Amino acid sequence: MKIEEFKSELRSGLNKICAEKQWKYDNPKQRGMAFEDWCFRLLSERYPAADNDPSQCVIRGDDAEIDIFFESKESEEIYILQCKHPKIAASDPIPENEVKSFFSNFRLLEDQSYLQRRRTTNPKLEELAAEFEYWQKQGYLIHFIFASSGEGTDKTTALVEKFNKDFQNRSVKFDVWDISCLRDEFESVKSIDEKYPDRVSITLADGHFLRPDGEFENLTFVVKGSTLKQIALEHKDSLFNWNIRRFLGKKGEVNAGLTETLAKEPQHFYYYNNGISALCEEFEFDEKTRKVVVRKLQIVNGAQTIGALKNADAEKLKDTLVLVKLTAIKHAHREKGIAAALIKTNNTQNTLRAPDFRSNDRIQLWLEAKFKETKPRGELKQIVYGRKRPYPRSSSSTSVLKLQDLGKIRYAWLYDPRIPIADPAKLFQLKEENGLYGFAFGIDGELSSMWSEAQFKDALLAIHAFDKITEELDILQESAEDLKQVGRLKYYGLKLFKLYIDEMLPTYSDVSQEDLHAFGGKFNNFFGRAKKIIGLTLSQSYREILNREEGTAFSLPRDAKVWDLVQRKFSDNLALVRLTQT
Repeated sequence: MKIEEFKSELRSGLNKICAEKQWKYDNPKQRGMAFEDWCFRLLSERYPAADNDPSQCVIRGDDAEIDIFFESKESEEIYILQCKHPKIAASDPIPENEVKSFFSNFRLLEDQSYLQRRRTTNPKLEELAAEFEYWQKQGYLIHFIFASSGEGTDKTTALVEKFNKDFQNRSVKFDVWDISCLRDEFESVKSIDEKYPDRVSITLADGHFLRPDGEFENLTFVVKGSTLKQIALEHKDSLFNWNIRRFLGKKGEVNAGLTETLAKEPQHFYYYNNGISALCEEFEFDEKTRKVVVRKLQIVNGAQTIGALKNADAEKLKDTLVLVKLTAIKHAHREKGIAAALIKTNNTQNTLRAPDFRSNDRIQLWLEAKFKETKPRGELKQIVYGRKRPYPRSSSSTSVLKLQDLGKIRYAWLYDPRIPIADPAKLFQLKEENGLYGFAFGIDGELSSMWSEAQFKDALLAIHAFDKITEELDILQESAEDLKQVGRLKYYGLKLFKLYIDEMLPTYSDVSQEDLHAFGGKFNNFFGRAKKIIGLTLSQSYREILNREEGTAFSLPRDAKVWDLVQRKFSDNLALVRLTQT
């Protein structure tokens, strides 16, 4: 996509947001707010498993030059952004003093005495400061991104290099996303929806290939970095539909090492780097012409390498050689059998265990088919199960349920509501990885290829209840200034509704379990009684903990003490209800 095409796409996106929010695009302030929302949505598409609400993560007012903080627990990354959209048509040079001032917020957020002196009136900024200390203790990688529709300069590039060098031993990275970088990020996210590259052609150098005999057609070869860079630029993220940990820019420590080698020792890259593992549907190789034609190429290990090559200086890549191992698997694009095994074994060194690893499990395939055959009833829409990317789109008659969301809902419903917030990645890790996947999607902790009808109906009840709880907490947040972020306790609310059903349903003569599963009037009447107690309990707990200054709205859902308090208050409130019924 050319820059002018992207500018048009950006203008269209900002106009759409302005229309949604009833803002005026020609108003610089409101257009700037639309740009903040656009950046937040871009991050949300990049990290679909992240559970962030723009009303809580987009800072406005007394913002200390910080517009967005975005948390991705699965990848243990935090994005802190300042967003600038100064002009509609032009792309002026980005002022380096604004970049420097924003980057300096890293030290300021570390300085608790400064934060106390500042006495911000913005509760979101207070939340950010409190969470910042937690993120650092957990070792999260914190990205400071200055995002602008302007153009980067040599001075802003120098600032990025200086800050990254000054803090090279810290878990923080600094970057400027100018109009060109925003275009690249936008394309990277959107290209996930593209089809697999149907045809990739490579010409090898003489003596730079090996074709060993084996069960599968395979070719191991060495190719210049410039060739791989061209392939990466042409096909973008469609090369990595199966890769779990895609290259995320020039941010990780591994990337920094690769980038430095390419810049200073390109001739040694081949010796330092492990190379690339790729699968394909099939390939043709002519040993005389040394031409390889690959169909449906997928890189299953080496996204970091490709990312570094993509961003490297073209002159340096002339002296760079990269090892590639290519294996042809029939119907490889279906990601089953040997293809699935190769994807998994080629990614085991990655620390991230995203839900993507589980998307082809038998239980996930069964759930996809089961939701498809389950008809809507009452207020429950037709559910379309998104077990993998690209996710299906919702409509007026359907709702999309992503694999990662079902795992969080079901685990909170059956077990502990803290885990979906505190450590969601564990819900998609196997028992041997000390994970909880067997509990989130299995039966009593054991993996299963399907659920009983009763277990599936119980999951439907949890899904519908979660939507209702979320709606009620949104209303509660708007009702009182001191409950602005009580919505973060939505998994607590879901679990409380489960406890309410278990304890109170047997006492109702006019409502049965089947009535609840009908999702009609009787469900709504039953939920209406429950929501009063749930809302009261969560409000009391929220206010009490924050008044004691024992936590923040962010930390509440993961705090065991808070969950203990919530359960005690819920039991007390439920006891009062029983007294009124006798």
